[in-house]
This record gives sequence, C-alpha cells and structure tokens, in this order.
Amino acid sequence: MNNSSKYSAILLTEAGSRPENEINYFDSLGNRKTIKDLIVRIKKVEETEIVVLKSGLEIPIERIHSVDYEISPYYSNDFFKCDCV
Repeated sequence: MNNSSKYSAILLTEAGSRPENEINYFDSLGNRKTIKDLIVRIKKVEETEIVVLKSGLEIPIERIHSVDYEISPYYSNDFFKCDCV
C-alpha cells in the first residue's frame, strides 16, 4: 500500500469521527484555501485519489495541505522549509 492510500484511510477514519472538518488545500491555480466541510469518502480516478466532501466538492488528495490541523504527508518533511536567518 502506498502513502496516499494510507493517508486516505487515516483521513476517512479521523474525519468521520467529527461533525465537520477544517480543510486547507490548494486549488488548481495553487492558491491556498480553507473550508469547513465534512469528508464523506475517497474515490479513485485512474491513479489519483479524490477526497469527496459533503458539499459535493472534490479535491485531489495531493492538493490537501491539512485536515483539522494535521499536516498531510504530501506537505510534511520540511516541504515549506524556510532558509531564513
């Protein structure tokens, strides 16, 4: 099982235990968005996993930055590491 499959299983389990989720994601233009909605299922389209929300919005799993303040494995490991001094 690959990382996205493990992450999707965790998302479904943890998100399902809440009445609403705070989801941070990047839209198709790369803009970061925050919405409150409920993750209802994960569907697979070819090799891509799509997170389906109660509102009907569908977000490719690799565009999700965090759910309920838990950072996605796609954006962890210093993805946004700053080399500020």
